[in-house]
Amino acid sequence: MQYDSLLHPNLSSEELIRRVQAGDESAFTELMSRYNPRVWKVVIANSRQRRDAEEILMDIWRSVWENINGLRSVERFDGWLKRIAYNACKRYYTAVQHSRNEIPHTDLTDYIDQDAVAHFRETELYDDVREAVYHLPDKVRRIAVLYYLELWNIREIHAELGIAIGTIKTRLKQTRELLRKEFGVEPESGRTMSSKREESKHIQPRIKVIGVGNAGGNAVKRMIATGLTDIEFYVVNTDQQAFDKHHDAIPVQIGVNTTQGLGCGADAEIGRKAAEEDRGKLHSIVADANAVFIIAGMAGGTGAGASPMIASLAREQGALAVGIVALPFNFEGQRRIKKAEQALQELRESVNAVVVVSNQQLLDETDQAMKIREAFHLSDEKLLQGLERSLSEFHSRTLSRAT
Repeated sequence: MQYDSLLHPNLSSEELIRRVQAGDESAFTELMSRYNPRVWKVVIANSRQRRDAEEILMDIWRSVWENINGLRSVERFDGWLKRIAYNACKRYYTAVQHSRNEIPHTDLTDYIDQDAVAHFRETELYDDVREAVYHLPDKVRRIAVLYYLELWNIREIHAELGIAIGTIKTRLKQTRELLRKEFGVEPESGRTMSSKREESKHIQPRIKVIGVGNAGGNAVKRMIATGLTDIEFYVVNTDQQAFDKHHDAIPVQIGVNTTQGLGCGADAEIGRKAAEEDRGKLHSIVADANAVFIIAGMAGGTGAGASPMIASLAREQGALAVGIVALPFNFEGQRRIKKAEQALQELRESVNAVVVVSNQQLLDETDQAMKIREAFHLSDEKLLQGLERSLSEFHSRTLSRAT
């Protein structure tokens, strides 16, 4: 049976949103299909169990349907949707009925869901394929949806659309070429990408950039603004309010019980405890990466405390882990400078390589009359340059191994 989403294959997302605001349920179905992969990534990063994620996903779309009329600018839908998704995850775990049930059964649920990360990856891969099919060119999209996602055969498509069988075969061939280019592999069994995805890693390595703490989050925001592509951006923080300014990266809050969402107060030990509290979340965001670049300020409690664990988890999964970090300015005080140096030493033991930006050295080499905001802006620029150099070296090495 044909999905209602096929009623709106050619509408832009903005047009779909306006129709949903007018109460069009079929437009809402299409909107869900297009945005589900993005929402799922947020849910994966902020949920503890697969069954939790599935419940949260339904809560998110229910909330979207109920609140979308309050969205004043359709151009801001993407950021608005991510905030709803993040808040839904937070509400799910702070609700009394869930917090009471989780604690006594932690060991049992961990045992039952010990392969949850693998399930997440499989579902995420299928969602990537689904999204790719829905973004195919107009002339092949409808046939591709029926054939690859709805599992119709060629004769059924011919009867439904009235298109010649030869034309259908030609368009399916074009579709395969487009999907092969997108993923580096052939679609198998008309449903998912081949399990030979490992062979495409040399062509399209999965790169994740994780901003840890306020300094790391601010740097990631600037990195996204430069238009870097083929990278997944995350921001990890203990301060709940910090996520309000990060609409284009996937938010991951840690240490709710440790910090009550109020941050670490520049205490690396609290940051370390927050990371331990949500070790499972941090594991899930690095589990399928080929390279993880961790951006942080070593003077901050979250950045200094959580970065080493993230790096260790990435390396345990076989990923390259690179730290790109900033040391504080002299005006931040000798106590913070000393703690930052200690944190840097701990990070060095967890990563494959580290790029260090000395904020004070930057200031010494520039105009001493620079304002504090401008100084931190310059630090972000240097972190960005460090990431770009590291990415270039990573791609060069990957290419040389492939050839």
